[in-house]
Amino acid sequence: MTLWRWAALLSLPFLLIALSFGRIDGIKACPGEGEPILNFELVASPADVAAQFPPDCAQAAIAAQGKALRLDNLGFIPVYSALFIVVLMALGGENPGARRLVQLGVAMVVVAAAADYWENNRLAAIAAALPGDQATIDQLYPAPRIKFGLLALVEILIGLLHWQAGGWRRLAGGAMALGGALTLAGFAANREWILLGGMIAFLATLIANFALAARKRVVG
Repeated sequence: MTLWRWAALLSLPFLLIALSFGRIDGIKACPGEGEPILNFELVASPADVAAQFPPDCAQAAIAAQGKALRLDNLGFIPVYSALFIVVLMALGGENPGARRLVQLGVAMVVVAAAADYWENNRLAAIAAALPGDQATIDQLYPAPRIKFGLLALVEILIGLLHWQAGGWRRLAGGAMALGGALTLAGFAANREWILLGGMIAFLATLIANFALAARKRVVG
């Protein structure tokens, strides 16, 4: 099986798991603006945690966050890591001159996944002792920013490599790079852009994976 077909195969559980987070029972038990999982990831103080989980809904919401953490640890992190690495390897097979860029991209994926696991460890500790303490939240603080930042850079890199391939892949690559840039901008301008950018980049990546897997002759 070619690498692009592996990428397409990995795209299926990626989509399934990504869509599953929003369907976890109780994930929106507490009222509030924005995406609950992202809001929890980006807390900066015990006051932020207390505001997100008022006493009247905290039990149901925290139980749902625990389910999300387990799904992330056991499913989503391994799947997105494998997906990104396979896509990078497939692009490297098409473009041997991009070998160092591909190696850099793989390294960024590995570091992002490690940051994601650490993030989940700290979130679990906060959830177990609401509203947590500042020391634990300080340990959490850099992890989601490293994770999202590195994955956004990987999306931009993948987009640029698709762009170099020309044809319709310039459109897909441009969307990937735009999505990655939007995620990075989200930290400075609007946190809603973080997930929006990721969604744009991931959808463009998945479409490209399926299109390239369907070719009769695939390099990589």
